[in-house]
Amino acid sequence: MKLVRFARRVYKNDRLLQLALLVFMLVYFGVILDDAGFGASRSLPQNLTFNSMLDHLLRGQFYVDPQTIRDEGFVRNGHVYSYFGIWCALVRLPLRFLNLMWVDFTPWSCLMAVCVATMAKIRTVLFLRKQSASIPACRPASERAYGLMLLYVVLGGSAVAYLRASIYQEVVFWAVAFGAVFIYFSIKGIVLRQYSASTLSWMALAAGLALLTRVSTGLGLYLALCLLLLVLMGQDVRDRLKERMSLGAALRRAIVSRRTLVPVAILALLVIATGTVNYFRWGNPTTFVNYKLHLMNGYYPDRPVRASLYGFFNVRRIPFGLLYYFLPIWFVHNGSGHLLFESFQGRLFDAVELPPSSFFLTDLLPICFIGFLIYALKTRRSKALLPVSRWLALAAGLVVPCILMLAAIYMSYRYRMEFYPLIDLLAFLGLYAVVSDEALLASFSRWRGWLITATVVSVVTSFAMLVLYELSEFGPSREFLQGGIVHYYADVVRHISL
Repeated sequence: MKLVRFARRVYKNDRLLQLALLVFMLVYFGVILDDAGFGASRSLPQNLTFNSMLDHLLRGQFYVDPQTIRDEGFVRNGHVYSYFGIWCALVRLPLRFLNLMWVDFTPWSCLMAVCVATMAKIRTVLFLRKQSASIPACRPASERAYGLMLLYVVLGGSAVAYLRASIYQEVVFWAVAFGAVFIYFSIKGIVLRQYSASTLSWMALAAGLALLTRVSTGLGLYLALCLLLLVLMGQDVRDRLKERMSLGAALRRAIVSRRTLVPVAILALLVIATGTVNYFRWGNPTTFVNYKLHLMNGYYPDRPVRASLYGFFNVRRIPFGLLYYFLPIWFVHNGSGHLLFESFQGRLFDAVELPPSSFFLTDLLPICFIGFLIYALKTRRSKALLPVSRWLALAAGLVVPCILMLAAIYMSYRYRMEFYPLIDLLAFLGLYAVVSDEALLASFSRWRGWLITATVVSVVTSFAMLVLYELSEFGPSREFLQGGIVHYYADVVRHISL
């Protein structure tokens, strides 16, 4: 009984709850990343790539040691380069001061990134809980909504389903962490109905660091923030015109305001930093990678030909991309013994990676809240979502990385994480719409059993997908699936047990 009372006290105290959840995440995520649950540690040779990158950066060089990056390198002017952003190298600065540059820091960096991302989402939920406390419609039912979302955030979705320690995953983890911080401040501005210069500056910093980490995520955050700034400037101009100020003067005041100049300056500074890295790597500040120089082309000579014919991004891939991310039937064999769409896969894609998964399983709960958001917009039920133009601007920018992944030449399980900034934004808005409107809250109560089921499905399938991801090989999957997907995973488990 005392334990129950203590748990309730912790749950109601934001600081204690965050501390308790952080301790839990450090232990739980750390155990998973250490592969203790699977007994199949896979420390890749490339995991020391960022150590080498940092070592060279501190000497003013932008290449890496060939023995670390291996066949994932790009050869230019006699040096081997990596296309990964430099943030993950900067994270390793303490190793240099402690003379520990030989340490594989990848699992620790992954743990840090996942904890940052998850804590940002926890803070978003708790912020919404605090704001809704003053809303008359807020009832005990809203506490259930927050509780379900917290369970999903900590135990499901992007927190658990991708916990694999590799440099490939590390980059995406950090990009999504910056995306989660960006969403926290985005939600804060939407709910408070004002974006201060401080809030926008934090969003700009998150976007800029994401660009230094992974270009597709960074591009989405940049576009989202720029569109939001345009909307805010437009609203400023309209307000000043009501005060009988001339259009030119109103425009100048909106442009030179601190709320505009400070975040733009941060964005520009980090664009320059990113462009500088690109220039010394590829000879062009706008080039993020030159696949013509990829050492992997020696193993897959068809890739340069495919890229030349169809490009690295092609809208013709989007229908298959939708199946890959939402309705994974691509691994099923047809009556002739071939995979569904096998010829299409071979023609337009460098690789379609295992394991198959769907957001409708691992992220069913946030999709339910997105459904509430759509219903609220359709019926105009929730005034808490106003003004709509601000978050629509954010969503328009965040959808860009999703489209890029749908049209990409390479389909990878970890690329699913590019969808989470958009999913999180819409799901948190749906959650806030539910708790701020009596009719929506009543609907939530009526469907409570189904939403609890959605939470359980999200958590269970996230862990199941993590297991499959741990067992899956990186790279093209067609050769692994000749005997069927069950046969492939049975062989992997049998090999590990030996």
